[in-house]
Amino acid sequence: MKDEDKTKAQLIEELVELRRRNLALEAANAECRAAEAALRESEQRLKLALKGANVGLWDLNIQTNEIIVNQRASETLGYAPDEIEPYLSWWDERTHPEDLSRLHQAWQAHVTAQTPFYECEYRLRNKAGEWKWILDRGKIVEWDQHHQPLRATGTHLDITERKQIEETLQKLNRELALLNNASQAFNSSLELDVVLVSLLEEVRPLLEVIGASVWLIDPETNELVCHQASGAHRANLRGWRLPPGVGIIGWTVQYDQSVIVPDVQADPRHFKAIEDALNLKLQSILAVPLRSKERTIGVLEVVDTQPHRFTKNEQMLVESLAATATIAIENARLYEQTRRDAETRAVLLQEVNHRTKNNLAAIIGLLHLEQRHDMSEEARTVYQTIMHDLISRIHGLATVHRLLSSADWSPILLSELATKVIHSALQALPLDKNVAVEVSPSPVKIAPKLANTVALIINELTTNTIKYAWPTRDLGCISVRIELENGEVIFEFCDDGPGFPAEVLNLERHSVGWELVQTLVQQGLQGKVSLHNDHGAVTTIRFPQLV
Repeated sequence: MKDEDKTKAQLIEELVELRRRNLALEAANAECRAAEAALRESEQRLKLALKGANVGLWDLNIQTNEIIVNQRASETLGYAPDEIEPYLSWWDERTHPEDLSRLHQAWQAHVTAQTPFYECEYRLRNKAGEWKWILDRGKIVEWDQHHQPLRATGTHLDITERKQIEETLQKLNRELALLNNASQAFNSSLELDVVLVSLLEEVRPLLEVIGASVWLIDPETNELVCHQASGAHRANLRGWRLPPGVGIIGWTVQYDQSVIVPDVQADPRHFKAIEDALNLKLQSILAVPLRSKERTIGVLEVVDTQPHRFTKNEQMLVESLAATATIAIENARLYEQTRRDAETRAVLLQEVNHRTKNNLAAIIGLLHLEQRHDMSEEARTVYQTIMHDLISRIHGLATVHRLLSSADWSPILLSELATKVIHSALQALPLDKNVAVEVSPSPVKIAPKLANTVALIINELTTNTIKYAWPTRDLGCISVRIELENGEVIFEFCDDGPGFPAEVLNLERHSVGWELVQTLVQQGLQGKVSLHNDHGAVTTIRFPQLV
């Protein structure tokens, strides 16, 4: 229908439709412009986020191995975008050889659907030849109709600083473990050589150096002596002596401070004679004094053939180790001195014991000889009684001496002393008499200085019992009870004879033996003695416990 044939109403209807379509088109255009603006804004935010996060982007054509990276990814390695070849092989050539296999394994695991995404940390060489740690992440985003991967995209993040922090923390943990292990090793032995070997075994592998040594001051000559060393030349270095103030070691002692020498060949303090003797050219030395209280006892030295090898942090570590080692060295020295003193004391004590034993035996022999002198029968009886008592007492002293010698002159059990002395005194019994001895077990001990006094008392009590308890009997019994009550020792000596006569209980009759017992108890033991009868004679002695 021609326009001139249309009615006015039809034209108006078409005009309205055209206006409606125009409005719809304008609305669609407005939506498109808004979407484009939002997209641009989103892209800008993504760029800012990637730039702020130091993240690069890559887009890989898996079929051709062509790869496109953004500017940030190229800047990570110090290249301009046009300096980077768009092939995966260019990146492989700059990957650290130790990391390349691991990177390929991670990628293959994702390509074969073993992992939902690809991730690997590896090192890339930058334009300056330095190694940068990279965290690489990506994912396959496109496949063909046969489900073969076509395209992958991902991010490329420089994590070098994070890796350095991790390595620093790991090193600190190793150092703490070293100090802990060293402390345990030092405390596990009091042998000086064992302590020094433990110290060097911890230092050398941790610092990765060729050698370490411990030099201690000889107190007699003031020389520095290499007591222990580690490394290939340790056998030739041990025992080496340096005069005071010689070499970097001598300087460390003289000024009592640690020193790092980055190039020993240029240092005038360096003593090259040791180097020449060992056929070794050193470059770096770290020397730390071993301080004990307010004096220096030696030096811990660490050496290497690389210049500028040591840092202040390593110096602080070795100083901490040296402080712990010094305590162990001093303890080991004290232990060694104590051991030598103990050996000397043992030799001297053995000599004294031998001479005392011989002297007592000689005295007993002389007394036996004295009994052979010619004299009247009446005088002989009195004389032999006196000699017999003296010999018995000296036998008692000899018994005590043997006990103390076997105990290294430390406190001895009173029950053991009583048993030995009683049996020694009973050797004077006639062959036709037998006496049983019962001594109650007791933990009470007697100090060496009181042992002779107590032995003389027990010997007198036993001798008195032999004389008076069984004049008409062939069998008898002696019992001893030892108790501790309120810090006081109670020593009770009993026999099964007729008991003490009344005049003895009433202190009306005296004898040399009884007076000796009273004197020894009161003056030697600061105690008291009492007598009574209870199915035989009972002597009770009380004295303060001195052990």
